Amino acid sequence: MMRTTRGRLVRPTVAVLGAVVVAVAGPVTPAAAAIPHVPPPAPPGAPPPAVVAGLVRPGPSTGAAPVTPVADAWVDSMDPATNHGTGSLKVDGLPVAVAYLRFDAQGVDPDPSALLRFHVETSSSTGVEVRAVGDEPWQETTLTYHDAPPLGAVVGSSGPVSAGTWVSVDVSALVTGDGPVTVALTTGNDTGVRITSREGTAKPELLVPAPPNPSPYLVTRIGAATYQAVSQVTGHSYRGSLKTVVESAVSQLDGRGGGTVAFGPGTFELGGEFFKLVQIDDITFAGSGMDVTLIRNHSTASADTEPFNTKGAVRMTVRDLTVSAGGAPRSTSDALDFDDGVDVLVERVRVAAARGRGIVFDGKNQGWSSTGNTVRDCVVTGTTSDGIELLASSRNTVTGCAISHVGGHGIQVNRSSENADQPNKTSDRNVVTGNVVDQAGQDGINVDGGTANQIMNNRVTNSADDAVGRDGIRITTPAGVACAENVVAGNVATDDQAVRTQRFGLHIATSRCAATVVGPGNDFTGNLLGAIRDAGTDTVYH
Repeated sequence: MMRTTRGRLVRPTVAVLGAVVVAVAGPVTPAAAAIPHVPPPAPPGAPPPAVVAGLVRPGPSTGAAPVTPVADAWVDSMDPATNHGTGSLKVDGLPVAVAYLRFDAQGVDPDPSALLRFHVETSSSTGVEVRAVGDEPWQETTLTYHDAPPLGAVVGSSGPVSAGTWVSVDVSALVTGDGPVTVALTTGNDTGVRITSREGTAKPELLVPAPPNPSPYLVTRIGAATYQAVSQVTGHSYRGSLKTVVESAVSQLDGRGGGTVAFGPGTFELGGEFFKLVQIDDITFAGSGMDVTLIRNHSTASADTEPFNTKGAVRMTVRDLTVSAGGAPRSTSDALDFDDGVDVLVERVRVAAARGRGIVFDGKNQGWSSTGNTVRDCVVTGTTSDGIELLASSRNTVTGCAISHVGGHGIQVNRSSENADQPNKTSDRNVVTGNVVDQAGQDGINVDGGTANQIMNNRVTNSADDAVGRDGIRITTPAGVACAENVVAGNVATDDQAVRTQRFGLHIATSRCAATVVGPGNDFTGNLLGAIRDAGTDTVYH
């Protein structure tokens, strides 16, 4: 399957005749399967699986004999006349380093599936790309940057990789059985990656046909600080820290088109670490239940330490677990952070603590969209800042959530700042419905800039218990930022505390917000100063 990758790399069309070149970049993943039972242990006397750099590799399960390279080398833009034909391969984005590998695939039956596997010796937060390359001859002992074959289209990518693990990338489109298959590995990251060459013990492999997708991986705790992720299909297993085994499993699944990382019952400790998930598609993280599976970290670092720290996730799902992100308050360090997330689903997730926000979708930077995401049936408490924030993020849905005792707004639909990469980018056409917000530190629901957002059928009580002068539902915008046709209908916003803190049930705070629709079914009685304060322009009441 030919894959394209979002990002800044050029992907020219290349005719591949007899030779194939592969390079590695961003990730992609299809929907997750249900979790089968864990396979029984091996019978007595069975040989133990081989262990290679952290990967437990059972004997062959598909009948596919791996093809190893007949030549490999890497080239360096900083040393363009030098040949690097021995030792580990190097891949780097700046200065540019590209690794080339050739496999003798003559006569291989071109099954619809083919898999490239290679062993990474160092970690990378973005991983490597697999690119097609034209059919040009090169020799292991003479290849240099000056005469290296040009790179073509990205056909697959690894996603983030951990040191000492194997990476799999689908290269089915490149294997024809007519001749050699040449592989070029690249990265856009300016932190280089070392990859084991054919001179090493963990040689790169080409598998035709590809073994089955390893989804799902089941993650369990096997020691005080040791975890394992075991494929319920192939038996492949990663062992090490929670961060290492999860990121390794994700890398394998992403290279195969997606799948599920499942967590059993219990507490899963990240310590001060976090999952770094970049450009992944169709990956599901599934716990055993909101009250059964806890993923936890704790940090006082002056850096973002979100347990789920994502960028560019597409169709990612997190469900049926609790996330606790403890530590010193930091406004941008959240429990679940989706930068440039598209069609992400978060359901039946509890956030028990966060240094910053509980759940945030962020579309403020250049090239980011953050659209079509859904948060439903979640519980958020104990966050230093907002419970849920849609930041420069449009066409999302937040529904059926219970948010209480948060330091910021319960739910915020928010523009980017005037200093952002996309300044004052608004959040538009979001639906916030059927949520319960109690004792938000600031507004229960806050809309700051945006058009046609729907705030419907929510219950908001006892807001502004940390910051005075806040409201149940507040709609506002600064000068020059659109705020029009937002809808507020069917909500209850009241204060039933002995000492009330929530000023108004609904506050349209500026004349710059035009044509707000205040629909039927709202109940704004019982607030500190009154039901509605309307400073808007041309507000429509039904």
